[in-house]
Amino acid sequence: MKKKSLIWVTGIVVAALVIWGWGLFRTVKDVVEAHPELTAESRDQVFPAPEHTVYQMNLKLDPVSHELWGYSLVSSTNTTNGDLDEIWLTTYPNAMREQAASPAPATAYYSGFDPGYLEISQAKVNNRPVVYSYQGISTRLQLDTPIYKNDVFTIEMEWKVKIPRASYRLGGKDGVILLGNFYPQLNVKDARGWHIPENIKFGDPFFSQVADYAVAIQIPEAYQLATSGEIVAIEAEDTGWQRILIRAGQVRDFALAAALHYQTVETYVNGIEVEGFFRGNDPEIDAGVLERTAAALKYYGAVYGSYSGSKFVVVQGPMQGFQGMEYSGMIFLSDEVFKPSFGEERRAFLVAHEVAHQWWYHMVGNDQLNEPWLDEGLASWSARQYLKRVELDVGNKSPGNSANLGKSLQEMGNKGHYYDVAYSGGEAFWAQLEEEQGEEKILAILRHYLAEFKHKTASTEDLRRIIEEECRSPLDSFFDFWF
Repeated sequence: MKKKSLIWVTGIVVAALVIWGWGLFRTVKDVVEAHPELTAESRDQVFPAPEHTVYQMNLKLDPVSHELWGYSLVSSTNTTNGDLDEIWLTTYPNAMREQAASPAPATAYYSGFDPGYLEISQAKVNNRPVVYSYQGISTRLQLDTPIYKNDVFTIEMEWKVKIPRASYRLGGKDGVILLGNFYPQLNVKDARGWHIPENIKFGDPFFSQVADYAVAIQIPEAYQLATSGEIVAIEAEDTGWQRILIRAGQVRDFALAAALHYQTVETYVNGIEVEGFFRGNDPEIDAGVLERTAAALKYYGAVYGSYSGSKFVVVQGPMQGFQGMEYSGMIFLSDEVFKPSFGEERRAFLVAHEVAHQWWYHMVGNDQLNEPWLDEGLASWSARQYLKRVELDVGNKSPGNSANLGKSLQEMGNKGHYYDVAYSGGEAFWAQLEEEQGEEKILAILRHYLAEFKHKTASTEDLRRIIEEECRSPLDSFFDFWF
């Protein structure tokens, strides 16, 4: 880091101490006192355990230079069944370091290829410097001293992200910066070992646990900020910058978007603030997107169970490769979606699909690298059910078109096959199950699924168990058809 960056980092650490006094951050002491001893059940949890993990981040975003400086303090507990001699984190910006490996389409780079990456300048575990190395989109911390089973520990990192000049879920164009999966995030470890994501050019190669977040970010005053969680304070600075303090509890990831000259609109539904960040080129389409977002939140909450947050944000942005992207408490929609030529039916389905991910991804998580059908198929089926009952009949996904839903992203090979399996195949799975068991049985299954795995992660095996419990019979032939 340059000298001025070091001065800034010192300043934000001091600022963090002030924030702690406001009660926004849970410290390691809080984690220990809140959970003085682990139960037998929690000892078998995957790592990192949601109730034991807190991310504290201090950030500075320069939208002009496309740089983001970060300081992270992560506290957690070793809830694995053994000692840890290494820790793995996902550092997704490194997917865009090399042109040949970048998941962003070539057309997303509007001024030619511009690399993106995340570089760590310092890492400590329990205040001891550790050696770190990059492996694809993951980073390995090698521990000199192991973290023993059930021990509380901290990770401190100073890092920098170079944001690519690209229209992508991590990128920026025309005064808009989209920051999805931008920070170092703990990988999952379970009985099978560490889950190390691979840089796949399609889909969402992620697997993450829920955690608490407290974030302070500096951005220029001219920029508006959209974020996961809630903005709890904004401090103006004499330098033309502003510091924004954010709190997000029990979220699966943390995303940000910063923009110049956006129109913000909001509405409320069931006590949830629904906010839209739009370019304002077509106010009628903007209003329709916001209205549909609120209506979908209301419907899913009534049918499956309440949304877990108090705020939800929709962001329009320059994004190629995806028409929509889901994050905890937030979705990104591409500029294409807001054009009249996109079509009302497509727009309605896309919004409903992305909002459904707040139930089937954010609240009930899954391994998106190895079992992508779990969230994508269910989000598509949920969206179609919502549209049939609330807005317009877009028809059923015809059941009976068998797809091997057990395929991982690596096994799918390309984007087209990914959509055929995870989206179309996954939706057809639920359509056939509904045809055989009836709508009320499906709703009972999904309410059970949400109740048991809210803020946890589920597998195909978990879902099958719940389906057979609710149907009160084994469904071997049904599952043999789809797997």
